[in-house]
Amino acid sequence: MKKFIFKILIFTLPAILLIVSVIYIDFFKIFGFQDYYSNQKVGLNREMITTSTYNHYREKENFNSFIFGSSRSQAYKCKNWINYLDKNAKAFHFDASGEGIWGISKKIEYIDEIGDTIKNALIVIDRTVLRTTYPRDGHLSISMPCVSKSSEFQYYYTFLKASLNPKFLFANMDYSLFKTYRGYMGYLIRRNKYDHHVDKINCDIWYGYDKEIESDSLGYYTKLIKEGIFYKRPKINSSECIVTPKEKNQLLVIKNILEKHNTKYKIIISPVYDQVPMEKEQIELLEQLFGKENIYNFSGKNRFTESIYNFYETSHYRPHVANEIMKIIYQE
Repeated sequence: MKKFIFKILIFTLPAILLIVSVIYIDFFKIFGFQDYYSNQKVGLNREMITTSTYNHYREKENFNSFIFGSSRSQAYKCKNWINYLDKNAKAFHFDASGEGIWGISKKIEYIDEIGDTIKNALIVIDRTVLRTTYPRDGHLSISMPCVSKSSEFQYYYTFLKASLNPKFLFANMDYSLFKTYRGYMGYLIRRNKYDHHVDKINCDIWYGYDKEIESDSLGYYTKLIKEGIFYKRPKINSSECIVTPKEKNQLLVIKNILEKHNTKYKIIISPVYDQVPMEKEQIELLEQLFGKENIYNFSGKNRFTESIYNFYETSHYRPHVANEIMKIIYQE
C-alpha cells in the first residue's frame, strides 16, 4: 500500500508543482487588485480589470456616472464626456471586451445592489451587443462572480485551465526568452507597435494605434487595405438581429434601475464599418422602453461610417468620431 501511494505521489507531484507554479505566477492577474497594464505581455480579461478597479476605487472616488458597452465604447473618454455633465459628475468607464446586453444589465444591477448612484449613463450598443443575451465563457470574457452571481469555482477554474494550456505556456516562454511576436501566438500574447495608455482610476484607454496613425497614417491604412481588413461594402448576407424575450427582459432591468436612480442617460447605436443598419424592430423597442429622445442611431451608411480613417480596423471607431457624436447628442 505504501509503495502504491509513493508511486501516485511520484506521478502526481510534477502536476501539482505545475499547478502551484501557475497559480503563484498569476499570468492573468486575477488575484487581488493589481497594476494590470504594467509590463503587460499576456492578454487579460478586460471585464475583470474594470470590475476590480471599480471595486477598489468606488468608495474613495464616489463614481456616479458610467460609460457602458463593449470595446467600441472606448472611443468615448470620461474626460471628454464629463464636459457635458454636471460639475459634480465622477465618471467611470465600465466596459468589457465583447460586451453584450446581458453584461451591461448585470453591471447596472451590481452598482444598484451595492448602493452606489447612477446619476448619468452613456450606453454604447450595436447589433452584436443586443444579440449577446447570455453570460460569456472563456478566460478573456467570463464575468467576475460578484457581477454575474455565478460559481467562484468555475471562474477560477477557467483561468487555471487557460494557464495550463500547452500552447499558451509555450508562447509565453517563447516571448519571454526572445521578445519576438510570432503568428502562432494569436491573442495569447499582446502585440502593439506602441503601448496603450490607461487611466488607472476611471479605466479609459488611449490606444497605441493613434500614435501609429499619427506617425504614418498612409502606411497604417495602406497595410490594412492590402491585408483585406477593409473589405468592400455593404456587407452581404449579414444575419438578422431579432428581438428576443431575453433581450426585452434585460433591457427592462436596465430601464427600471435607471428610472429608480433618476438617471440622465443616452443610448448610442454605434457607427460600424459594415454599414449594416440596426433593424427597425430593435429601434422601435428601444424607443418604446427608453424614449425616442434618448436613442441616437448612427448605424448604417452615414458620414461616420463612410471613411476608413474613422476606424482603427473594421470593428472599432476612433475617439474623434465619438467626440463628434457627443456634440450632436448633447447639443441641446
